[in-house]
Amino acid sequence: MGILSKITGRSDREMPFLEHLEELRRVILGSLGAIVVCAIAVYAFSGTVIDWMVVQHVGSAQFIRPMEAFMARVKISLLLGLLIGLPFVMFQIWSFVVPGLLQHERRIVMPMVVFSTVLFLSGVAFSYFVLTPMMVKLLTGFSTTHVVANITVDYLLDFIIKLAMACGILFQLPLVVALLTIINLVTPRFLWSKWRHAIVIILIVAAVATPGDGPSQLILAAPIVVLYFLSILLSLFLSRGRKKDRALGEGAAAESTPAGEAATPPALRAGGGVAPPAARQGEETRDPGGTA
Repeated sequence: MGILSKITGRSDREMPFLEHLEELRRVILGSLGAIVVCAIAVYAFSGTVIDWMVVQHVGSAQFIRPMEAFMARVKISLLLGLLIGLPFVMFQIWSFVVPGLLQHERRIVMPMVVFSTVLFLSGVAFSYFVLTPMMVKLLTGFSTTHVVANITVDYLLDFIIKLAMACGILFQLPLVVALLTIINLVTPRFLWSKWRHAIVIILIVAAVATPGDGPSQLILAAPIVVLYFLSILLSLFLSRGRKKDRALGEGAAAESTPAGEAATPPALRAGGGVAPPAARQGEETRDPGGTA
């Protein structure tokens, strides 16, 4: 079964397990193929990208192993290939997952995917344009007259990429809080009551993600703390929306119940129980035998 047949609605039938595995294999191979093709296409520009990154952060860099410069270009090419091929990869994954989702689940998943992508790219941009230059300037500032920084291109790229990935993951905090709120594991009141603990945890995570010096730790922790308090507002919004939907559902259920049926006791609606007093009095007046 092809991807287009899934999207056009001809994939609602249940697929055998082996057919699922075959479709998953196609998705993985197609995604990897797209990334490799894009990486090959941008390899010619990888040297220019490396020069731009080196000049922007450290001015100049060196390589101390024969293969280091080549591997740096391969690494940048694969990274650019992933970024360029990301829309196709996401399309492949979405077309594989969407047939197994219900209609209301699709309405929830799609905005979350977009929200997660925006948060991740925001974290990467913050890392590259704010955090990394400040950290490189701070750390290279410890050099002396006879101790100078000779940074290798491989180390610089690893430093930039790892820090960008860490920031992109940490910026997913609002999405995590939203998911926990939807499944009713956390509430806005709980998040607000634990904000001091959250700040301590954020500082610890920032210390692990950075070299550990105070300024870079605070620079990374500051936006995460802001995102935590924004997550509380998001949790409050989701909680109120869920309560409103529940109230509307209960109101609709009450309106759908007939007035006469609602006023009749359940025992009598089932055909059993004791007759009302007025009915019993009428039966006594119609009793021909009477009492002595």
